[in-house]
Order: sequence, then C-alpha cells, then structure tokens
Amino acid sequence: MKQVNERQWKTIRCPEGKGKARVMCEWEIVSEKGQVPKRTLQQVDCHNPQLANLGGEDCQWGCEEVLLTQER
Repeated sequence: MKQVNERQWKTIRCPEGKGKARVMCEWEIVSEKGQVPKRTLQQVDCHNPQLANLGGEDCQWGCEEVLLTQER
C-alpha cells in the first residue's frame, strides 16, 4: 500500500456568499496495486481576504462539502 499527501490550490465560489476564495486543499492518497486510489480531504486553508479581516470566526467551512462533491 502506498500513501502520499498532495496539496492543490483551487479557486472556488464561497458557499457562504463571501465571493471567490482561493483555497489550499491537502489530500491523502492511498493506493494499492491494481485498485483505484482513494483520496481523503485532510485540510482546507482558505485565503479569502474577508475572513482574514474577520479572523475566520464567522466561517462555517461549507467549502469542504463543495470540494468533496467536486471530487466524486
């Protein structure tokens, strides 16, 4: 079994109506010979300037569900 972590930058529309957000996604990818690799979302880091000003306390991290839905 092989396990690697992959980081990826994406621009998505924030599901909370905060405009476009640039997010860094960290995926854990586990693969075995002859099988389809499984990707698991480990971390999301948002670089939305509105959240930086507000401290991120009002964010419900709805983008996690958006990112997982895009992967399916």
